[in-house]
Amino acid sequence: NSFAPVWSGFAMVFCCLFDSRPKNELVSACCGTSAHSQAVEGLGEMVAAYRKIAQLTLPPGAAMVFAKLRRDMTDLEALIGEASFPESRPWRSPLAQEQHDWEKIYPNGGILLRRQLCSASAGDDDWFLGGLFVSDVGIAFDTGSSADDAGRFQTGFVAWRDIVALQKLGAESEIDISLASGSKSFSQLRLQLTISSDAEWIEEFWKLQAHALEDQVKDLVPTQPEKATEQDVGNKSLESTAEVQQPVLLHQLSRSASVDVKSAPQALADSGSPRAHRSLSLDSKVSGVYNEAPGGRKPFQMPQGEAPVGSDSLPTMDISSIREKLQSDNWLSKFLQESKQAHSISATPWSESKQAPGVMVRKATFTLPVPQDFPRAVTRLVNLPTETKVTSVFRMHPQDGQLLFTVQFCSHDIPYGENFRVHETVLFKTSPNNGVATEQWVEVMWIASLPWTHGILKSIIEQKSKADGLGTRVVNAIKKSAA
Repeated sequence: NSFAPVWSGFAMVFCCLFDSRPKNELVSACCGTSAHSQAVEGLGEMVAAYRKIAQLTLPPGAAMVFAKLRRDMTDLEALIGEASFPESRPWRSPLAQEQHDWEKIYPNGGILLRRQLCSASAGDDDWFLGGLFVSDVGIAFDTGSSADDAGRFQTGFVAWRDIVALQKLGAESEIDISLASGSKSFSQLRLQLTISSDAEWIEEFWKLQAHALEDQVKDLVPTQPEKATEQDVGNKSLESTAEVQQPVLLHQLSRSASVDVKSAPQALADSGSPRAHRSLSLDSKVSGVYNEAPGGRKPFQMPQGEAPVGSDSLPTMDISSIREKLQSDNWLSKFLQESKQAHSISATPWSESKQAPGVMVRKATFTLPVPQDFPRAVTRLVNLPTETKVTSVFRMHPQDGQLLFTVQFCSHDIPYGENFRVHETVLFKTSPNNGVATEQWVEVMWIASLPWTHGILKSIIEQKSKADGLGTRVVNAIKKSAA
């Protein structure tokens, strides 16, 4: 039957879309295989290919390459017993075009293994959001294009051999990297990744590379110095120009990143409000990824042509007292705890934006419970976590007789959470009848399209976001405190 392959493929897609079991169980159930058997099958294909090439007459140098391949395949065979299906985080896998761009910018950069969004710092308190690119030979961090040069940070290529120490800091997702003297203009590189397991992966990979380098050194036979080859000169040239700004690599990485920073539970208990993890330069650094509102307007500007989702009045308040309340260090953290049941909160102090003088900016990361009251059609499509990490940037723009308060945030752990950001606006305006009048807007910014099979989620996400806006809760909290 000529339709049999088509029908069996459709049945497999139907199974994966509407079965609520975890993905690794689905793959096994639909494909009839396990991670270990898939690994064994793949290794068998490698061995078969090895034998096919080994039958040919090859140049003398091929013997050493084949000997190394045999050793590597033996080592791989010992490791596949622990094989498992990866969690569903496809954005870490590099695209074919990104490998092409990588080779064009860093010809000696090796094979691109993964790329993901993270925050990076050259050892100081200025953090940048951008993309981390990891290859078998080294790493590179790139913020991408920015209207403000102060918001750019590009490490250039950092070879694994130039990393003398790499340490994952405690149970956090932060990595501290020490570089060999003279290899870069900076001696320290710190990375904050989305989750702890990503940091563990990079740490383990560096250890493997370090051991491999030690083995190579032991196997070296001393030789007389030789004249530098053209390739050696090219390598030196690449290293010496690493600080020169390279073309940006972020073609597919325009989405927001999370910074998994947790405040100490004891500090929460002692102070009653979260303690800021560190003071970040948000004006042109960390807030750069959240520097655009829907329609391309500035994030501290009001929406045009968008109907507000709500309005209210605060008859006993004035603009200055509202601004003072919102700008106090502890109010926002307490509000997130009480109104949204947030925990693991880290918040920077308010600071004035250098890109937009007069606008105050503050970043916060926290964990929120995920509502479970979604239609069954949704829960069949995706598995909802009980909690999600959130990265948010708050802004305040005081003007004559009014105050504009905005927040833009990304929920990283919900399905397709990296595909959109929610941008909320609250306008506090002096009322002619005394007090303050408010209006609230909620807009959903789609950074990447949903798969056509999950298009139903778009309208549900937008409805949920507008029905329970953070801005409306802010107004209600201020109103309650004034009662």
